[in-house]
Amino acid sequence: MSVIIKLTFPAGRYHATPWGRHVNEGVVEWPPSPWRLLRALIAVWRRTCPNFSETQIRCILEPLTQPPQFHLPSYRIAHTRHYMPWEKKGPADRTLVFDTFVSVARRDPLFIGWPNAELSPDKQSVLAALLTNLSSLGRAEGWVHAELATEQPAWNCTPATEGDPNPTPVLCPDPATAFEDKYYPSLDPKKLAKRKVKPSEFLFDCPRWHLCLDTETIHAQKWSTVPGTKWVNYERPQANLSPISPKRHPNSGGKRTIARYLVDGPVLPLVTETLPIAEQARRALLASCKYLARRNDPGPPDTDIWRLAPALSGKDGEGRPRTGHQHAYFLPADEDGDGRIDHLTIFAPMGFNDLECHAINRLRRLEFEEGTRLQLLLIGLGKEQDFRAPLLDQATVWVSATPFVVTRYPKRRGVKRDRPEDYSSPKIFACHVLTQELKRRELPEILSVDEVLIGAHKLRSIQFKRFRSRKRNDDGGRRPAGGFRITFAQPVRGPLCLGHSCHFGLGLFLPDRVNPSGR
Repeated sequence: MSVIIKLTFPAGRYHATPWGRHVNEGVVEWPPSPWRLLRALIAVWRRTCPNFSETQIRCILEPLTQPPQFHLPSYRIAHTRHYMPWEKKGPADRTLVFDTFVSVARRDPLFIGWPNAELSPDKQSVLAALLTNLSSLGRAEGWVHAELATEQPAWNCTPATEGDPNPTPVLCPDPATAFEDKYYPSLDPKKLAKRKVKPSEFLFDCPRWHLCLDTETIHAQKWSTVPGTKWVNYERPQANLSPISPKRHPNSGGKRTIARYLVDGPVLPLVTETLPIAEQARRALLASCKYLARRNDPGPPDTDIWRLAPALSGKDGEGRPRTGHQHAYFLPADEDGDGRIDHLTIFAPMGFNDLECHAINRLRRLEFEEGTRLQLLLIGLGKEQDFRAPLLDQATVWVSATPFVVTRYPKRRGVKRDRPEDYSSPKIFACHVLTQELKRRELPEILSVDEVLIGAHKLRSIQFKRFRSRKRNDDGGRRPAGGFRITFAQPVRGPLCLGHSCHFGLGLFLPDRVNPSGR
């Protein structure tokens, strides 16, 4: 079975300069060079998936060193010009800098295929994990979403024949030398023994492959070609000279159910502060709803906010808590694995009304009593299918991002009493209650529920704040809690949030990228 990678560019742009060209020449790399893609996958491996071995990665990349075929979407080559501070002749001196890029429609995919590559299912799952964690290609602003493709596209960019009058050179790995180390710098063993090696003499933390040579070393050695590479000429379709109009996807009925914010501040809050962040986000949005309601109609009393903002308040028109979990979930999350909250997602299955959407658009910051402030940037407001985020993905294995807190205490009497072995310890009881909660949801068959530590930093539930500060008699801090890995028989789409205070970020599960098979 051939290997086909599907790339889409959420920003509608691909920024990259071909090897050997200066950025101010106004030349852009198109199609993306396989050499660049493979190096990006190695970087993703070392940065986000260190559990994979060097042997595993090499077995995956070696079949991809052959020149691939491409399916390029309709594109245009464009640029912007910037006069940047230079100060060569004084503080007011400026120099002209070109930013050249390829413009494509945000939803139009680019396919890269290796028809003769063969990867086993296990190797494909490793490659899929690397692609999922690939966030940019080329320069940092070249955002990308990558995945393994199931469809077979029509290839429109293939290696050129000898008679092609206008070939496009593309830098590809050389299968014979890409994984050799002949030109890889070696350190003086005498210096190593005497510990006189400077940090600048070390390359990046990567295997000794030509494919991993850093740019500084390549330039310093003044090689005529990059070791481990070869240039391959391709037949590339012509650029589209007419403006690319983005395809509009009108709202197909129903209300918007997802709001996504980027969280910023001098110091981002720890993931253990999930519950206070979620509480403050709800307070800020309800305060904004009150302000907007009074501005439009000074008449309604404060209690009417429950009727005016049913999804955000979580209460009906009489002020009673809603049932059925259709109101808003406030889900702060650590999406880059550094242990700090960097995104806030608000998910309301019942949908947001116009007043709530207006309040969501106005929210710019969260302020706390101790004087700290977090800035919020609204990424988007729409439906689940409009966003790509870990907590909205589809997966068979889900792992705790915040502790699951039980919704009840053991039942020792009555017809539906718990068995003694189900509450022999707090962890066992938490696992028992979680399994019951999962069975009450319309979810696929549960294969296993295993106890794990929480998040990338292996936290314990006691490290998290588990009770709401302004809710009277909230005993979440005393209830049994824990972290778990859930394996389903079929893929489940997020968000997956269960248990006590699940509408405030506790009991949040994310797809397990480290162990996607659950084994």
